[in-house]
Amino acid sequence: MTETVLVFPAGTPDALKYRSEAAERGHRVVGASSLAWNPEAGRYDSWEYLPYVHDPDFAEALRRLIGRLGVTAIYSPHEVVSAHLAEILPGLSAKTRLISVSPLLAKERAYRALWDRAAEISTAPDWFGGGAPRLAGPRLAGLLRFVDDVPGMSDNDKIAAMIEVARHVPAGDIVEIGSWWGRSAALLALLSRHHDLGPVLCVDPWRADALSQGVAMLDKASAAMNLDDALTIFETNLAPLADGRINYIRATSTVAAESYCSGLTVETEVLGRTVYAGRIALLHIDGNHSLERVTEDVENWTPHMAPGGWVVFDDYVWAFGDGPRIVGDAWCARHADRIARSFVMGTALFVQLEP
Repeated sequence: MTETVLVFPAGTPDALKYRSEAAERGHRVVGASSLAWNPEAGRYDSWEYLPYVHDPDFAEALRRLIGRLGVTAIYSPHEVVSAHLAEILPGLSAKTRLISVSPLLAKERAYRALWDRAAEISTAPDWFGGGAPRLAGPRLAGLLRFVDDVPGMSDNDKIAAMIEVARHVPAGDIVEIGSWWGRSAALLALLSRHHDLGPVLCVDPWRADALSQGVAMLDKASAAMNLDDALTIFETNLAPLADGRINYIRATSTVAAESYCSGLTVETEVLGRTVYAGRIALLHIDGNHSLERVTEDVENWTPHMAPGGWVVFDDYVWAFGDGPRIVGDAWCARHADRIARSFVMGTALFVQLEP
């Protein structure tokens, strides 16, 4: 049976966010407000008026609305309203539940969890010794919060490793092969800002013919993706961080590498103008994971590595194949005399060259 959810008050940003989530789950979503007119009314399946919660007629009006529409759940983003509903709802309808008794406290709990995560990262044993001072406290928590809000596949272990590695990055550019919606790019841009590192260059064709990885399940999912939307989402996520620190080339890795050099200037409408040094301090390889494409990424970009620089092979541990692992292992074996350290964190292989 389809659930009917009442959202009240229904015009706030949190209310509208919940409306979208409930609609995605197939629920019928009814909005209600105590205002005579609300511009958000048209976003709901239906719209109702309710008196203010301190009005003597509120409880009876809510009882009648629940009965008339068959409301099975109520969500309120307002702390005072939610607390009042928690008191009166059991006496109005035994079949109607309150989705969140204390939305503000729920948000506070989420922030506490974020602070705990930041503390765990900043107080972990020093991996390498030396390096720039660690990010900690609200500055690190704020970075994590921003990155968490960007959709993507980077796991917490990989993010923690990137945060630590950023303390030991030499002078030079940060290059990312494969950016999609920009989660790891946002992390790299924020780390560049915090540690005054080089600018970030994102390379991604955002093109359908570049998505095929030779894995039927992945290729089928990729065929349904809107590539122009993906680029616009990337720009939306990264625009607040631009300021000369990040830009992109919409091209394959091979084509983009042909133009990479000292003084390379990239200018895009949304992210503005960025100038690059032409040597790479950190290379994040996260493009097409087929053996052929990863091989091309390594051959095209690792010759530009700075001494002491890092190469990150994303999805070195990958459920759908072994292209990144084969290429990563072969590259490490070929350059063993140049490697200072290497380790796997999350699903990524991190390799640092000798200074």
